[in-house]
Amino acid sequence: MEPWLIAVVVVVVMVVSGAVMLAVVSRKVFRSAAPDGVAAGFGLFPGEALLSGLAVGWEQDRAAMAGVLREDLATLRGRLAHGTAGAGADADLRAAEQATERFAANENWADNLRAATAAMARANGGSNGDRPPCLFNPVHGPSAAEVEWAPGGGARRRVPVCADDAARLRDGGAPLVRTVPTEEGVVPYFSAHGRYVDWVLGWYDGFDPYLTARLLAGTPIGSHLPGRIRAIHGTSSDPLGEFGRIHD
Repeated sequence: MEPWLIAVVVVVVMVVSGAVMLAVVSRKVFRSAAPDGVAAGFGLFPGEALLSGLAVGWEQDRAAMAGVLREDLATLRGRLAHGTAGAGADADLRAAEQATERFAANENWADNLRAATAAMARANGGSNGDRPPCLFNPVHGPSAAEVEWAPGGGARRRVPVCADDAARLRDGGAPLVRTVPTEEGVVPYFSAHGRYVDWVLGWYDGFDPYLTARLLAGTPIGSHLPGRIRAIHGTSSDPLGEFGRIHD
């Protein structure tokens, strides 16, 4: 065999071997870091390098979201320490803390994110089917009033809010909206697209499954809520059809 041909064969073998090794490593990284249910669909993506990049992105998102859960827990503990905690609040807070740590460890990503905020809602006096949490920041507690509100450029709708946010709006001020970190900067949770879907669904656990979709229609998170709710509860949970009455 000609020397130049041998050199070509060697180069081709090295390139192919390197590509295979990169694919294997990328796939392992992606499978270990991606949220539950996403890694199983890795074949939908065109390149293993893309998967590795997505895995890094999910790791960063998960770390930031775990920080949000811990902040919520700390705020809630402070509120309950200066108020009257309901029966079982301590147990609910422990359950929220455990779910937060499982989420941080990438165990059942979506389920534990939802479980953490659902437990916090119970500790906070919510999930009783009567008074939904304050839409602007569920940590504020069960709502005390309904006010008219519209997301930027969206349709107006009545939303549940805490007494303090209702007073701020009545006086011409702005509500204290829960903000969260994203790669675009710190934004209201409902502007963080699909990242906080399970976070908000946990806070509203025990209420009409499609309530959040109606309240947050027209926001970035709103476009992700109906599909996620259907995946969790099934289409039969939408008796009004088209996930409610509010549309932009």
